[in-house]
Amino acid sequence: MAATELIGRSFSDALYERYCDFDSTFDDLKNGCDIVFFVGSSPKKTESGLVLNASTVVLTDERISHVGDRHAVETSCLHVELVDISSNAFSDWHEISLLLSSLPHVKTINLSFNPFPSHLHILPDEIQWPNLNTLCLNGSRISLEMIVELLKKTPNLEELQICSNNYTKISSSYNFVHTRLKRVYISNNNLTDWKSLCRLGCLFPSLGTLIASDNPLQSFRSDDDLQICLPNLHTLSVDQVQITEWNDIIALTKLPSLHALRIYSAPLLKSYQKDERFFLLLGYLKNLIKLNGSDITAIERETNERRFIRYFSQQDDKPPRYFDLIEKHGNLKPLADISIRAPYLIQVHLVYNQVTYDKEIDVRQTVQQFKKYLQNIFHIPSNRLRVFYVDDVAFNMGFCGPEELKYPQRLLHTYNIHDGDQFHIDVKPDYRKPQPSNQSAHTARRIRKKSTDNSPNSSFSSTSSEDDKISLPFSFDSLQKLSNQKDIDLHHQTFVQLDQLYPSIEKVSEINDDDDDLLSAAAMACNQMKKN
Repeated sequence: MAATELIGRSFSDALYERYCDFDSTFDDLKNGCDIVFFVGSSPKKTESGLVLNASTVVLTDERISHVGDRHAVETSCLHVELVDISSNAFSDWHEISLLLSSLPHVKTINLSFNPFPSHLHILPDEIQWPNLNTLCLNGSRISLEMIVELLKKTPNLEELQICSNNYTKISSSYNFVHTRLKRVYISNNNLTDWKSLCRLGCLFPSLGTLIASDNPLQSFRSDDDLQICLPNLHTLSVDQVQITEWNDIIALTKLPSLHALRIYSAPLLKSYQKDERFFLLLGYLKNLIKLNGSDITAIERETNERRFIRYFSQQDDKPPRYFDLIEKHGNLKPLADISIRAPYLIQVHLVYNQVTYDKEIDVRQTVQQFKKYLQNIFHIPSNRLRVFYVDDVAFNMGFCGPEELKYPQRLLHTYNIHDGDQFHIDVKPDYRKPQPSNQSAHTARRIRKKSTDNSPNSSFSSTSSEDDKISLPFSFDSLQKLSNQKDIDLHHQTFVQLDQLYPSIEKVSEINDDDDDLLSAAAMACNQMKKN
């Protein structure tokens, strides 16, 4: 199947390569790209050619600009009902006309984002596409005059999509009425006047769904009679509009069939909370059964109408709808403002060093966070803090005592803290190991040397140099023997005269610096014995 010598690819070639070419090798198909396999029915070969069993053909972004072999297209797409050829290179209405004529059973065609010419092209009178049900022309910048020309050829069309085409207004001079069209998508244009949308109702009297979001509409009010322009409109989407007054919402009540509305964002609604928007919109629009995608039950309507009454009962300027609801539900009193949420800021007393500090704490924090808070106040490392909680009332009644905050990740509110309760702060002792220094080593050597001079009968002996001939006034052997005496008679205990190791209490006044050094040496000897 040879390709026509025109700019771009033909629809027939793209269709054959995507769905019918089974003789190509894997490398030919891959052609440096990733392969995506679609699982479905294989084409059926007949005398007239290959016939696709699939009901959908998708050929997006294939640079298709013309039809190609019309006979091959008509034969292959005999059962096709949906064709998506968006984002291609179609720019000739004659080729589009040939394509649609070659797809007699197609009900939905997507021609969005093709570079169509903006000028009007009059199609021949004999051309008709009676089976076409849905036509998508989004982002194609087609003029509304050309849209009307296409609608004349699609008498049974029910859905039209013309979003993102930069429309600014809709004229009332088309002299055309399409009686079967029910759904119009015209979002993301530049329509500012509600009258333009009303004129759509004049063009399409059966219009039931209008999706017109992302248009800078300034108002929903017009002089046109909505009961005449949009008598069958039941679903309206006007999100991201620019209305600023509730009178515009009230104007929508003139739509006799409206029961589904979608409007999330607008300057009018920005100052209200989400739940307030909901009951205000429901209060004004009495016939809605669906709002922003949510179905409205009878109970929800009554609840929100009652909220509407209570809301405006506190306002000086009351809308007419308020008095209508008063007749329906009666004059309701405002609900009592009762807060069932537990308070999280508590006034407590922090007691440290017999000094009390009044503070306000957040009980949503953890014990670990609370200790860091205390660290900043008292300048004590949090790992040295011990914190005790005292329930003031229960403690005074004798029910419970202080409770230590031991678990770092426990939340304070789980202690059931009340105003006036106390937290007592204690400091753990610092168990840091003493660092050896040159001075202490020099002192130890001086002690050993002095003890050697004063105790000639010491049990220590050495054959080393004179500097190493240093002994203590007690031996490790004697302390070891003392610790191994397990068979001591309780009535005949052997007492060790400790005066040789350290002075008695009466002799404290006589202790000098050298004697202090002896005590230090004794402690060092005891520690060494325990290690051995």
